[in-house]
Amino acid sequence: MDLLRDGEHIFLASISTNICVGFLILFRTWYDTFMRRQPIVYLICGFIGAGKTTFAKKLEGKTGAVRITKDEWSIRLIGNDPTIDGYKEWDHKICGLSRDVAFQLAEKGIDVIIDEGFWERELRDEMRRRTGAIGAKAVMYYIETPIETIRERVAGRNNFLTKDSFKISREMLDNYLRYWQPPSEDEDYILASEVK
Repeated sequence: MDLLRDGEHIFLASISTNICVGFLILFRTWYDTFMRRQPIVYLICGFIGAGKTTFAKKLEGKTGAVRITKDEWSIRLIGNDPTIDGYKEWDHKICGLSRDVAFQLAEKGIDVIIDEGFWERELRDEMRRRTGAIGAKAVMYYIETPIETIRERVAGRNNFLTKDSFKISREMLDNYLRYWQPPSEDEDYILASEVK
């Protein structure tokens, strides 16, 4: 009789365990389907001296997203003079690496801020496609800044160069302007100036 009771207890414990495991699997499926939040890839768009990194740092504090500022990586690796031999090649590699790291984080469900500028529409479109391909949501902030303000900021930076900014001459700035394509009205973006 005691043997039967022990067998009943084992049988009931087995059923209870199976019910608990089944409930946990059901709960996990429900959670993954309805509660898991889609990671966000914040794209910071703006020209040199527009205030991208300043905005990205504020966004980082507000959202807790990981901020990736490729200029900081570049300066730490090769210095703050973009006129050195091979700079363009280095910059291209660092852009690729910083984006790869950002998308690896987003694939793991971590929100990221890519503070890069995204001067060309084609690149912005590519970043949106890449974001969607990993199941994340792209949110682009545009740092709209008048060119005269940009010129003043860049000149000021050159006079008091910090460890995290490039030395950019007026001539270089004007040359870079040829490549700048501000976002058009049909692109999905939020003006950074409208963010509280």
